[in-house]
Amino acid sequence: MLNPARPFFYLLAYLAVLYLRPQEYVPSLIGTALVPASLLFAVALWLIAQPKNFEAPQHGLMLALAAAMGLSVLASGWMMGAIKVVTQFVPTLLVFYLVATSVDSLKRFREICLVLSLLSAVMALHGIEQAAQEGGIGWTGAEMIQGRITYLGFLNDPNDLAMAFLISLPLTLYLARVTDSFWLRHAAHAAAALTAYGIYLCNSRGSMLGLGAMLACWVSRRYGTLRGLLVLPVLLLGLLLLGPSRINEMAVDEESAAGRIDAWYAGFEMFREHPLLGVGSGQFTDYNPLTAHNSFVLALAEMGLLGYGIWMAILLVSAAMLWQVLTLAPLHVAVPLPAADAAAREEPAPPEPLPLWSDVQRAGAALAYAFIGALVSAFFLSRSYVVFLYLLVALVVALHQLARRHWPELAPVRLGAMAGRLVMTPLVSIAALWLLTRILLNFA
Repeated sequence: MLNPARPFFYLLAYLAVLYLRPQEYVPSLIGTALVPASLLFAVALWLIAQPKNFEAPQHGLMLALAAAMGLSVLASGWMMGAIKVVTQFVPTLLVFYLVATSVDSLKRFREICLVLSLLSAVMALHGIEQAAQEGGIGWTGAEMIQGRITYLGFLNDPNDLAMAFLISLPLTLYLARVTDSFWLRHAAHAAAALTAYGIYLCNSRGSMLGLGAMLACWVSRRYGTLRGLLVLPVLLLGLLLLGPSRINEMAVDEESAAGRIDAWYAGFEMFREHPLLGVGSGQFTDYNPLTAHNSFVLALAEMGLLGYGIWMAILLVSAAMLWQVLTLAPLHVAVPLPAADAAAREEPAPPEPLPLWSDVQRAGAALAYAFIGALVSAFFLSRSYVVFLYLLVALVVALHQLARRHWPELAPVRLGAMAGRLVMTPLVSIAALWLLTRILLNFA
């Protein structure tokens, strides 16, 4: 299991510190630079001792995205702002590279699922305590916002917290399915129940819609399209009836929804005036009092066609990797890692059993559910740059690279082969978003 003698352990430790943020409420740690220090320590060990595979296109696309973010601000004439926005994105870049190259076995994939499950369960318990307290304050000192649970740091917004819960939920259920341990299986089910209840307490409409999308995909995969059409309405009706109050308040003419549609329109106006590089990463609210409440519109308005195309390419290539893993027929038995590779990875003796293709597909299905839920949720939230979105992309990259090591005949995903889709999909999405915005404006 988790081994402090390996660099991977310190990546997991950093994720725990990043999410739980003890330096913000544990008296002896308040004021310490625990998050950056733990990240730098994890990166140092990763540089020294972790073999690295940078074959996947996302490795270059992430750097291109950081450059596009900087250029978008630089185009407005604010050089220090460009440096600042890139610097702020560097920790997210590092998390991506650490996870994408370090999760190089199914064992490590399950370990990171275990850690994310534990973190979500702890934060859900914190939210339950918030909801139970008369003042709505949890043990961290974080307060509820309008009856919705929160946490600290980058999870101090109920929508962010709900999206983090949403991503971890299928990974927790995956862990419950694949473990051989009776106790871990039931602990994972308990963690999944806590996480689902945490989503409920966040009362985020975007995340509830994301949960509905995940449920629809699961029903289709489990029962097939035709039978799924019979089962899905019953499940979605239950989700609607049992869901939080705000899910039943959605209407185009509702004040909050109308404000969001106006923000979408404002985003397209920004894009019209600054089509190539946008108004600058993080600058949307300088032009409109309300943020975009749509990650696609936000990326388009702030980074223009250049940055939006790169951002979409990261998502499209990741989707192509998941599609490849999920749709390929069962492959032959896995090829053992070369002796030098196994030694460099410091694998214990006896070595880890070779994975089955079905094992990889189960992991891919969990990531696909998380990916779909995250994208649907992001459609209603301004979350173009949040760290847990790129953590999810990194896990997709890691799983695909792992599969290619054991099954060399698995074709790599190349940008050149996807060039047509990488050009047309962003353009079609812009046109579709604009048409949707214009239609909704007529009803707002």
